[in-house]
Amino acid sequence: MAKRKRIGKCYSREDYIHCEVEGAVINIREGLHDVTGRKVTSVEIIPDDHYAGERIWKTIPKVRNIRLVQLKKRGSF
Repeated sequence: MAKRKRIGKCYSREDYIHCEVEGAVINIREGLHDVTGRKVTSVEIIPDDHYAGERIWKTIPKVRNIRLVQLKKRGSF
């Protein structure tokens, strides 16, 4: 089992950061690359939308996966 380091309500796992916040679970994966070789960070938001008897949360707009892509390196304009 992977060693976990607790940071508030976030855990650093082997290949991603797992955060438990009010209304959602957020997973962040850094150090990824797209097919052209650009650096990518992926953010996945999983709203609490399936527990009976609790208020339902949702993302607005209905986007659960966000990719941050490095377009240019600093100083290369």
